Amino acid sequence: MPTVPRWRQISEDLLQKLRNGDFAESFPGELELSERYQVSRGTIRRALQPLRDRGIVGGGRGRQSYVIDTGRSPQLGPVRSLHDAINAVGAEGPATIPVQRAETNPAVSTALGLPAATEYVHIVRIRHTDGLPFSVDRFWFDTTVAAPLLNVDLTDGSVYGHLHSVAGVELSGTVQYTSAAPAGQDIADQLRVDVGTPLLTVRRKSCHHNRPVELRDTCSVGQRATLTQVTGDVAAVLNCDGRGTPVDIPWS
Repeated sequence: MPTVPRWRQISEDLLQKLRNGDFAESFPGELELSERYQVSRGTIRRALQPLRDRGIVGGGRGRQSYVIDTGRSPQLGPVRSLHDAINAVGAEGPATIPVQRAETNPAVSTALGLPAATEYVHIVRIRHTDGLPFSVDRFWFDTTVAAPLLNVDLTDGSVYGHLHSVAGVELSGTVQYTSAAPAGQDIADQLRVDVGTPLLTVRRKSCHHNRPVELRDTCSVGQRATLTQVTGDVAAVLNCDGRGTPVDIPWS
């Protein structure tokens, strides 16, 4: 019986991880994948090609890959059909988790419409590119659904993937807003920018079983990150240029 090629094994493993939500926030680069699977970058490129052909992963040689659509809509409800991926401009390094604790936060409770005394799992994750921080994610999860996250190593993998694996929770609905917002002192310190620097800011509320359980914001430095969105017929969008990649829109 013929053996399955290594690139196909990796491709199928990546597809399963995508469907499990392991790469909900960011997709690893070719170098990280080659080190993880102990194969050459050429083998990784071949493993990624079927995922790109099917419109699951975007990007290409020399460009950071990003998730477009895993076909598993329950993972983040409508967010899966309106994909947004914040990617590093440059090589992305490992993330750091400076905050992972339980706390109360009346402002978060007000935003979610929950009692002021509600306890949250608060997580702060900082992503880096070329030695500089380019994005800060701040999560507040209701502890009634996310308490196990307090005891999980979140330096690797998707926060939502961990939430699903350790708590069996999949967020069923979200509302998300994207805007430019000035950096406050805390965010400015974490991103190493001046206070007041305009940041690409994504804010989101998420529900589980028709109840709000998460507030999240992501603040990114425009010169160090890009936001890609793909909507509608993914296959048609990816083939607009005849090469299976989203059409680049130049700035004049």
